[in-house]
Amino acid sequence: MGNLIAFTSRRLMEDESLAPGYVYHDPEDATLPPAPDGRKASGWNLLVGDETDEQLADAGELLMPDLEFLTERYPAFGKLVADGSEGRQFEWDPDTGRYTDVGPSTFPEH
Repeated sequence: MGNLIAFTSRRLMEDESLAPGYVYHDPEDATLPPAPDGRKASGWNLLVGDETDEQLADAGELLMPDLEFLTERYPAFGKLVADGSEGRQFEWDPDTGRYTDVGPSTFPEH
């Protein structure tokens, strides 16, 4: 996983009491060229789940931490990555303490 990053909301990273409520893997992100420092997008995106469209459109509200750090910080998310759940989207189910697969992460062309 070295040098792989994921996109997360700033609030998720700054507030340790929050957990990712919505995560998805965007295969298109995984095809982006590496950054000059060699880091490459994994395609994974972690959100609290209640972000507004304005927050998601604001680059200042998104961070790009290492994927390995995120899999350690959020073990249930780490299981999704380990299970090879690419191209899917998931919502956190607090009752079961697991992510529920809510379908393919297909996004319309812009």
